[in-house]
Amino acid sequence: MKIQIDYERADFNKSLFGNEKLLLVVKFPNAIHEPTGKPFKWIPSYEEIKAIQDGLKKIEVISWNGVNYD
Repeated sequence: MKIQIDYERADFNKSLFGNEKLLLVVKFPNAIHEPTGKPFKWIPSYEEIKAIQDGLKKIEVISWNGVNYD
């Protein structure tokens, strides 16, 4: 699955975010949202980004140092 990471202005709820706010958007070009016909977009929260970072660090340690976290 391909992903594309972009920065976009909020195109929803403009009264809350305003046009000047940028968001980190993860696009999945191969995953088409059926109702709109556009690629699926995910706007991860800080907690989700942190969880991904923690998971990658754990996998890196396990894979490269032979550490078992079971």
